[in-house]
Amino acid sequence: MNTLTTLFSYFAQVVFLAVVIYFAIYVVLELRVLLISRQVEKRKLTELARTTAPVEDNFHPSVSVLLPICNESAVVQRLIDAVCRLQYPAQFMEILVLDDSSDHTSKLAQARVNHFAQQGVNIRLIRRNKRKHFKAGNLLNGIQESSGEFFAIFDADFVPPEDFLLRTMPYFKDPALGFLQTGIDYENRDVSFLTRFQAMEMGHQQYVTVGLSEDGNMASLSGSSCVWRKTCVEALGGWNATTATEDVDLGYRAQFGHWKYAYLPDVISMSMLPESISAFRTQRERWGRGLIHSAFKHALEMFQQSMPLMKRLHAISMMFSAPLLASIYVLILLSLPLSFIVNLENANFQWIALIFFGLVAIWALNNVLGARQSTRIDGKACIFHISWDGYRYVCIFLPMAWYYFAGGVRALLGIRGEFHRTPKGHDEHPASAPLITRVLMTGEIFTFFYSLLTMLVACQHGNYFLVPMNFTVCVGFGMTLFWSWQEKRKHA
Repeated sequence: MNTLTTLFSYFAQVVFLAVVIYFAIYVVLELRVLLISRQVEKRKLTELARTTAPVEDNFHPSVSVLLPICNESAVVQRLIDAVCRLQYPAQFMEILVLDDSSDHTSKLAQARVNHFAQQGVNIRLIRRNKRKHFKAGNLLNGIQESSGEFFAIFDADFVPPEDFLLRTMPYFKDPALGFLQTGIDYENRDVSFLTRFQAMEMGHQQYVTVGLSEDGNMASLSGSSCVWRKTCVEALGGWNATTATEDVDLGYRAQFGHWKYAYLPDVISMSMLPESISAFRTQRERWGRGLIHSAFKHALEMFQQSMPLMKRLHAISMMFSAPLLASIYVLILLSLPLSFIVNLENANFQWIALIFFGLVAIWALNNVLGARQSTRIDGKACIFHISWDGYRYVCIFLPMAWYYFAGGVRALLGIRGEFHRTPKGHDEHPASAPLITRVLMTGEIFTFFYSLLTMLVACQHGNYFLVPMNFTVCVGFGMTLFWSWQEKRKHA
């Protein structure tokens, strides 16, 4: 090999090794958190995970329930109906429907608002002249119109339990508690494997959050089915419109500002998942773009915080999990040149590859088991079914690595605040998909054939150690392309 080829060979191997090392640290830390979560599940005695909170007649602070919506005709009526059923003293609760819609959603929402207002419910619909700064701008406008000491926020596809406020507000007797997150379940999780995958992934993340909150570590929390203290939001300057994940950004800033958070997994709101692959692509690219941007944006601030070593490691692991996933796509891209120029049969690379595949197996198994525990999936499934679910679970993470990689590149190019709403359930049609969805699908086609070529080259050169990874890539991307074909045929 010439000098340039040799340098690239070493570079590729160093990158591969670096990703494996970081992935190993991530897996070990996650296993620690999952162990804590299982201990919490066994005893059910932690302060933040009690099944019920005491209902105290003398503590009913004023609450503004904020409902940011935009073209949500399929779900807006049930959202308003559910929120109007919330059990809380009427004189201390107001409901603000923050409507950014450009379709007939506004008429549907206004009709329900009028219906409940006539019954004496303190509810208003608020519209802006321009949809500036998307959801973040909508929320900022909403809090200017609000009067409550606290903000309870629900996205359009959520249905909170009737006792949501009665079970959450008593925790805010602690003046240092800035925000509170509750559990989420999904009513359409069994529609397809795509929805089951999402429910499992979200369930796993919620199970991890139980351990993080119990151990006092940083966590990345959702922006829906949550409650914020008004003084906390004001002290932080509100939601930031320059990022696609304004909820995560605000949560980081709150934790760096030494506000406490609470996580209540047993207070569960129902939600809906994207059922089409086009909606899933759009959502995950946006999440990847926002999470990667937020990680690097707040990295210096995180390192300036005074933390014990273990808490800092967990903070790094949590904040940089999105860049880690995006880096997996870099390994996919490196697999072809590695198969050409590197003897993968040497002992050093064999060990690296075996460690990587072993870590993936451990991580997948714990993901599946954690998800089954969190989402109360029937635990009587046979080991074959769990293993098959685990393998397909891993397969879908590889297209997600591409979505996050694309999102990270776009964030690097300055495209950070762009927001496309995610259609949920049956409220989906590929004709309305933004350009980025078609770009992502083109990348899927490229990656599928790229990995297929890599396997052929690897077999020709006798470099078999990366073939399992490339085979799994082909399965994962093949699944998403098959779903795309089904979706196109359905709407043809």
